[in-house]
Amino acid sequence: MASITDCVVEGLKYPFSDIKKILGFGVLFALMSALSTYIGFKSLDIFRLSVHAVENANTTLTHMPISQLPAGDMYILAGLMVISFIVSLFIFGYQYDIVKYSIDKKADLPAFSDILGMLIRGIKYFIVILAYNLIPAVIFVCGVILNNSSAFILMAVISGLLFVIAFFFLIMALNNMVAYDSLKKAFDIREITGYIANLGWGKYIGIIIFTLIVYMIIMVAVSFFIGFITMAFSMAVSNQAFAISIFIAIIEGLFIDSYMGLFFNRVCGSVYREAIK
Repeated sequence: MASITDCVVEGLKYPFSDIKKILGFGVLFALMSALSTYIGFKSLDIFRLSVHAVENANTTLTHMPISQLPAGDMYILAGLMVISFIVSLFIFGYQYDIVKYSIDKKADLPAFSDILGMLIRGIKYFIVILAYNLIPAVIFVCGVILNNSSAFILMAVISGLLFVIAFFFLIMALNNMVAYDSLKKAFDIREITGYIANLGWGKYIGIIIFTLIVYMIIMVAVSFFIGFITMAFSMAVSNQAFAISIFIAIIEGLFIDSYMGLFFNRVCGSVYREAIK
């Protein structure tokens, strides 16, 4: 049985097996990052315009007629969010394939030939993520709606604990779905807990935590590097916050997010492969 470090080291090396494919995966992340950045700027613009309209109309935002709001910008924002969501489904679909290749112990990276299939697999991947995080999210929202500080703190703590528990089950659930190519298998709790027990709860939780620690160390190191790039770009392009943000988002998506996505999902697939032995 492979050790924790063996799985992580193999996951760190895996993305370099095909630079063209990792860059292809990076294009999806770069597009997602660029869209997210633009959506953030556009949302801020809409908020500013809405506040200005509210001040001129001497009313509140909740009582502001929809016709007075920047409808054109809101339609653009909605369209961009839909596009961003579709791109995320393709990312999920490719992650699905990465896990499958890891379970099957394939050394190469998945191809991008089956676009429709990738989208369908991405939808399945998203459904499982949504389902496992739904209850913690609902509890947190209920805490916010109650508008009571004590109740909010309590429900936020409960929600946080459930998110952590859901996260550990979610990883094995996604792997089980991918292994059998069956959405139903993602919710076979008895089988999922059986595989975790077979590997050992301590080892399972340990390897996930260790992988997350390695993940965070890499991201912290990269953030310093990105910071230097941002400073250099800022000096070259003064008073261009939007251009700088888009540039950094594309760089992060193309090289960093794609690598980390491959690394993490490769390790998760390896963990499942060890658990079913």
